[in-house]
Amino acid sequence: MHSTYQRLGDTLKNNRFVQFLRKYSYIETLLLISIFLTAGYFFSPDDICLTKKDVPYLLILLSIITLFHGFESGMLALGIIAFVMWFSYESFPYVHFLVHLLMVMIFSEFHYFWTKQIKELKTSNEYTTGKLDELANAFYSLKISHDQLEKNYVLKPMSIRSAIEEILHHDKQRVEDESLYFTDFLALLEKSFHLQGGFILYAKHNTNEEYLTQENSQVCYSSTSEIYTKEEIFQEYLVDKAINYKQAVYVSDDEGNPELKKELEDSKFLAAIPVVYNKKILALLVIEKMPFMAFNRENLISLAILFEYLLITALKEKLLKQNKQLLFIKEREFRYEYIRTSLLYKKYNITSTLMVFKIKNEIQSVKIFEKAQHMLRSLDILTQYKSDKDIYYILFLFPLNDKAAAIGFLNRLLGTLEDERDKKFEHMLFRIHEEKLLEKYIEDNYHD
Repeated sequence: MHSTYQRLGDTLKNNRFVQFLRKYSYIETLLLISIFLTAGYFFSPDDICLTKKDVPYLLILLSIITLFHGFESGMLALGIIAFVMWFSYESFPYVHFLVHLLMVMIFSEFHYFWTKQIKELKTSNEYTTGKLDELANAFYSLKISHDQLEKNYVLKPMSIRSAIEEILHHDKQRVEDESLYFTDFLALLEKSFHLQGGFILYAKHNTNEEYLTQENSQVCYSSTSEIYTKEEIFQEYLVDKAINYKQAVYVSDDEGNPELKKELEDSKFLAAIPVVYNKKILALLVIEKMPFMAFNRENLISLAILFEYLLITALKEKLLKQNKQLLFIKEREFRYEYIRTSLLYKKYNITSTLMVFKIKNEIQSVKIFEKAQHMLRSLDILTQYKSDKDIYYILFLFPLNDKAAAIGFLNRLLGTLEDERDKKFEHMLFRIHEEKLLEKYIEDNYHD
């Protein structure tokens, strides 16, 4: 077992080293250029940059650096090469330098468009995966609640999902102090899943780091748990592996099923379950003690789903309270998706589109709203708003799509309306960052 731990530890160290090189691209660039120039000095002192060789070694090196790290690293490497050329050659090789400069610019352009496309596809995938996870967690939390109701119907009828929502909405202070609802959540696990000891390791408010560490984390203990130092917690193999691999880890038998073994009694904990959102670990649930009959795969899956449901819902509440965008919209889900796509635009410059229908007849607005609901794609969302001037607005959000997607939807919608009178309404398109323009249009003061 110790040899297995050692191999896993070596793997983690290698992964961290690779991540370090990718994060600090300038250091890697300087290292590669230094090795290249050192080799050139020893093998060809009169031509350190190897520009007179049959094989274009310098061009190959610059292409690797620029294609992998981009324009800045490519120009840094070429700047160092130019400096060496200026002082080590009798006459500066202008032709070679200009050729390499041109190739670096071409490579950097390819790197820019390639990484931009990858970033857009990656962001779209993360957004859709996040939405799928949220819906899946909501569904399974409802199923768990139903199962719990069946088990406890006679003695203590209850709903796990409603209990979690009560924890989240108990008072406003919980949005600011996460330990309050973590304490209640652990109490819920003690009551419903027979947890006899455990704690939650969670990130501090002001940290944006990907992994939990001793410095950026806090601990919330259950009422029956022993108290550990952070050093003791992070030295545990289960905790370390769960954090680094971002997946649940538990003691198990040879077939991978959860099982309490005597030979694993030296471990202080039974399981460590992380919640990962946008590649960042939000919190880690650590189970210290649990009855033999309750420690099974079904309960661990239920705990993981409920824990993630708690964290994602709490994150949604915090995001809605911290952002003041579209406060006139009462539907929280629409505001939440708008804020998320707005943050994606600020972070990655990936646009989304809003389309607004302005309708003066209530019956017409109801007919169009119901028709549009059945035509939306899985990620699209809509809501309605009535102004003080008795004007009805239908707002559509098309996440990660440009105006062409909104226009296509509008044309399909108009094609399904049979009454020509229903087709007569005003509409406008807004990009996700045109919030002030949208509010002026909704408030009907754009003529002022």
